[in-house]
Amino acid sequence: MYNNNILIGVFKNFKYKSVEYLNELENLLKVFNGKVKNKFLQRRFKPHNLTYVGKGYLKKVALYVKENLIDTVIFDDELTLSQIKNIEKEIKCIISDRTKLILDIFLYKAKTSYSKMQIKLAQYEYLLPRLTHMWSHLKRQKGGIGLRGPGEKEIETDRRIIKKSILILKKKLKKFNYQLLIKRNRRKNKKSISLIGYTNVGKSTIISNLTKNKLFIDNKYFTTLDTKVNNYYFKNKKFLIVDTIGFIRKIPTTLIESFKSTLLEINYSDIILHIVDISSNFVIDKFLYIMDFLLKLNIIKKNIIIVFNKIDKIKNFNILYIKKIFNNKNILLKNNYIYYLYKKNNKKYKKKINFIFFTKNNKIYINKLKQLIFMVSAGFEPATS
Repeated sequence: MYNNNILIGVFKNFKYKSVEYLNELENLLKVFNGKVKNKFLQRRFKPHNLTYVGKGYLKKVALYVKENLIDTVIFDDELTLSQIKNIEKEIKCIISDRTKLILDIFLYKAKTSYSKMQIKLAQYEYLLPRLTHMWSHLKRQKGGIGLRGPGEKEIETDRRIIKKSILILKKKLKKFNYQLLIKRNRRKNKKSISLIGYTNVGKSTIISNLTKNKLFIDNKYFTTLDTKVNNYYFKNKKFLIVDTIGFIRKIPTTLIESFKSTLLEINYSDIILHIVDISSNFVIDKFLYIMDFLLKLNIIKKNIIIVFNKIDKIKNFNILYIKKIFNNKNILLKNNYIYYLYKKNNKKYKKKINFIFFTKNNKIYINKLKQLIFMVSAGFEPATS
């Protein structure tokens, strides 16, 4: 499906950031080795309600698609059913959006039956309101509820099939979640560390360096989907290290809901390692995206260590670089701590966070990270301020 593609986005007033967003969409396509033939950006206050981009601009895109034999057009936002219908009247090829692409990647990357069920549930919930115009028809089931009655429309049959599948998946996931809860309770007396961060920031690399367990590492988005727990010993003290799925801008809400039980693993952790790719574009946006997510999960008061990863990619890296980059109204860098400023229930709070630098396969940085983890777990550093 994702062979020759073009990407389309709209931007309000910051074109450079919008270009970066489309670059991120291109990186998502690399999971399928998809090729991007061109990128189209239109400046608008917000996406057009009927055609996403303006009608004139849509005709321009349609002409390009016809002349260059484009297979798929991917939009940077989730399209509504009416937008899909109107776009397909002009553009004669497969129409996709950011949400569908991410769902396809998750399904392609899923390894365990648990994660496959979570993603299937998210896909069905995405498809349900779009059945009247979905791109590929569902395979019919025979007999039982899926049997089509005389004169019944195919769309109603599909709707019943999906609704039934959603109910079945939710029951199975509920059973799996109960089993996960039992496993968590068994290890509640053990110190645990969860790694969280934007996708492709190097979480698996850090775990490999800490535990000496060789994990599969690939420079592509969403290498890890399944929550993995590794044993780790330091100074005769046992830790459990939990690797969680990476995050990305505009992640589908259906996926967040489906993976909520997996993400709650973070809530059982004593320490959260927030991994930040310091060499990434818009590092502040990505940093705040994760911090805001921790705030929404109501676990912001936990011990957090910011790990600035990939410092080797920054020429002449030092603390002044961090001070320059982290110049934001929601962040304060002071006395070798990062302060995350946030509001909750109309009250202002300030979260004090340890931070450390890191680069792979460097024993000095690896040992410094181990020492900081040990100190924080022993209570030598405050969790909040």
